Amino acid sequence: MPRLDACLECGQPFERAPSREFCSVKCRKDWNNRRMKRGAELYDLYMAHRFDRANAQALRVFQAINRMASNFREEDRTERAGRQSWRRPSAVLEERPYLRSVTTHVRIGRGTR
Repeated sequence: MPRLDACLECGQPFERAPSREFCSVKCRKDWNNRRMKRGAELYDLYMAHRFDRANAQALRVFQAINRMASNFREEDRTERAGRQSWRRPSAVLEERPYLRSVTTHVRIGRGTR
């Protein structure tokens, strides 16, 4: 019996195939376009927070990042009927094994790697 899953974008059930998370090309494109737009908005703020810390703190950049995430979630609840708009961390790490080494890296002391 085929396994049915819900499309990550529209929520409609579809027959799941390996590595398939969307019911159609349109849903996959809509999902990825929203992620790219949101990611572009967050990228500059995060990089400023990471590499221009004093200025970013004065401008409350990290709070802005968190407000944006809350706004994205609220949009998802209202416009997308509460569907999740992010992928499971395990799925992302599985798809991009090079990130796994970054997440499992242990720092000992300040400034050492």
